Amino acid sequence: MQYITLILIAFVIDLLIIFLSKHMHIGLDLASKAKPQRMHHVSTPRIGGIGIFLAFGVGVYSFGWILLGLFVIFLGGLLEDFYDFIKPIYRLCIQILGIGLMLFSGHGLISDLSPILTLSFYASIVFSIFGICGVCNALNIIDGLNGLSSGIAMLVLGAIFYLSDGAISQIALIALCASFGFFMLNFPLGKIFLGDGGAYFLGALIGFLLAWMSNEGFSAWLGLALMIYPVWEVVFSIIRRKLKGAKAMQPDSLHLHSLLFSIMGNAKASLCLLLLYGIYLVLVVSLSSSPLGYMIASMIFVLCYCAFYYFLTSRLPQNSA
Repeated sequence: MQYITLILIAFVIDLLIIFLSKHMHIGLDLASKAKPQRMHHVSTPRIGGIGIFLAFGVGVYSFGWILLGLFVIFLGGLLEDFYDFIKPIYRLCIQILGIGLMLFSGHGLISDLSPILTLSFYASIVFSIFGICGVCNALNIIDGLNGLSSGIAMLVLGAIFYLSDGAISQIALIALCASFGFFMLNFPLGKIFLGDGGAYFLGALIGFLLAWMSNEGFSAWLGLALMIYPVWEVVFSIIRRKLKGAKAMQPDSLHLHSLLFSIMGNAKASLCLLLLYGIYLVLVVSLSSSPLGYMIASMIFVLCYCAFYYFLTSRLPQNSA
């Protein structure tokens, strides 16, 4: 019953936000604003992360440092959703601060990267902040289709819930339920968007939970295997842009989900990617149980991604890709 309540809290809050945003014109992603990655033609609220975070907060209020750190990260993204004024370097500093607060909980330091190396205490702090921050931003970069970013988050949270136990499993389930309340309004019709606040929050939470799992006997490479799609999307996009002489972080409409959108449309493209990634995660969870297995799974995904990307670009006019 508790988890159904969390779904309803997120759903009702975001439903209220849809009503207020459209009547008071606040927190809207304006369709008239030129963005290369835009895939909608109606001004839509982009502060759906509020419903997720508030529902999540109700469920995990006892995890003080973790919730405080996530709030800082969420707030940094939310301010960007409202005002579009926070420079990337400032957002990065806010994320580092939030991650640092979460690490005060005594969990989430990644030190064992076997079979490659083991990190010293201070190196593990730097690596953990870098890794969690990377996941935080990676989930945001795939937030381009209805239900894609939140759907990927729910799939990974489901895998974390299935694999872990205790507090990690409980937090993952709470976050999954809160995300589903938003998902029902976001997919397939896109009545409200996740926004930077919601994407940063879910990404940071997933990154932290995966790091925490590495303290509980799971390989740190499991985290990469579970989040390889958004992580590789970032890496691949940087490589692709640099090869074309563009800025590494310059927005464009050449992400995998963007190409699929041009062929299949919004909801179908999102559903296709979610189904494919869901199958991949089931195979990883079912067949892999060692660091080497997780590394191989990640490499196989990267190869499949590149092949699929090439296939999609071959289906488009040459000047599109």
